Amino acid sequence: MPERLQKVLAAAGIGSRRACEEWITQGRVRVNGLVVTELGTKVDPEGDKVQFDGRIVRPPRRRYYLALNKPRGVVSSRADPHAGRLVTELVDIGGNPMLRPVGRLDADSEGLIFLTDDGDFLFKLTHPRYHVPKTYRAQVQGVPSADALARLRKGVLLDDGLTRPAENVRLLRGKENVDGTGVGEVELTIYEGRNRQVRRMLAAVGHTVTRLTRVRIGAVRLTGLALGAWRHLTPAEVAALTAGAPQGAKEADADDPQEQTQEKEPWPAPQPSTPPRASSSPSSLRTTRPLPPRTSSDSPKKDSTTA
Repeated sequence: MPERLQKVLAAAGIGSRRACEEWITQGRVRVNGLVVTELGTKVDPEGDKVQFDGRIVRPPRRRYYLALNKPRGVVSSRADPHAGRLVTELVDIGGNPMLRPVGRLDADSEGLIFLTDDGDFLFKLTHPRYHVPKTYRAQVQGVPSADALARLRKGVLLDDGLTRPAENVRLLRGKENVDGTGVGEVELTIYEGRNRQVRRMLAAVGHTVTRLTRVRIGAVRLTGLALGAWRHLTPAEVAALTAGAPQGAKEADADDPQEQTQEKEPWPAPQPSTPPRASSSPSSLRTTRPLPPRTSSDSPKKDSTTA
């Protein structure tokens, strides 16, 4: 069945759909030997010969969708010469699929992050229009007052503009000391993906974050995953995440400063000879194998992807 060219490229793992659209207009894609620059051109992924930068684009044999509990100190990037350890190094799968993190999670934060080799999946979970909700738990200095929590629910003015209101804001626990200091734990859900947004929002209402954990993306929870462990998302979870904007999410503005998915380097599609069997149960967990320290000699080339 004919499909739009940019969708075929994204489905083959070349990159996000937005990046593929740019590469098409740049003349880097050929169909049956002819350069195609018109967006929306339809091709038959099985019958037409599609090439990107001279390499044949093949339909994927299977796709990988993983949920991982990222520890602190691990960088959510596919390649960063300055990182001590990359999130992709925590996963060991036969066939060596070209996994990419879906969005970003700061190196000093921990919790749920997805990895995939499906550019279309990555696009739908990071593009502003879909507004996928993400829930965080933050340990903070001091105990947030009712007024501070109310400000988070209304939106907080940051240096890059007013945030959208946080939802499900609640104080999980708080302890005041006799000297006026204290510690608290706050949970909140946001629909944006600005840089270090949760930390900046809480700082704006007077509370420095000392530990930040992402506990939920969409309907997928972190429950059951130890630090550094991962599992395959179930088909039902993948379907729910890619079904469209979550119920209650508002349509994004065109200039919304959300997470970006444009890639600067091509994303070659893996072709494993014997793809491993997919896990159909959330309880099918994997743990990471020990890795030696990275050195400058084996550091990958810098990846300019932002998300």
